[in-house]
Amino acid sequence: MKIPKKLLSTKYRKVMWSKVVPSLQKMLKNLPVEEAYVMGSFSTKKRRPADIDFMVLFKTKSKDIKEKWSFDFVVMPNNPHGKFVFNDVKTWMRQKYGSKKFEITKIY
Repeated sequence: MKIPKKLLSTKYRKVMWSKVVPSLQKMLKNLPVEEAYVMGSFSTKKRRPADIDFMVLFKTKSKDIKEKWSFDFVVMPNNPHGKFVFNDVKTWMRQKYGSKKFEITKIY
C-alpha cells in the first residue's frame, strides 16, 4: 500500500498507520474495490490525528451511470478502545443533533 512519506512524519503517525494497514488490507481483499484514498485529518499536517479516514470506490455491476449512493462506515476493534470510540461518537452525535433527535440502532 503506497502512502507519501510526508504523512508518516512522526512516530505517532507511523504506529497508527502500521496498526491500521493489516486490517484494511484484509477488508479490501474481500471487497470489489477499484480505488482507495486516504483523506481527512491524517492527510493534513495535523500533529496527532484521531483516526485515518479512507474513501473507497467500489466496482459496481450496475450499468446505470446516474446511480447515486454513498455511506459512512466506521471500523473499530472490539476492545476497550473500540468502546471508547463508540461512546465518543454517541457524545458527539448528542451534542451535534440534540439528545432527542438522534438514535443509534443496533442492526446486527
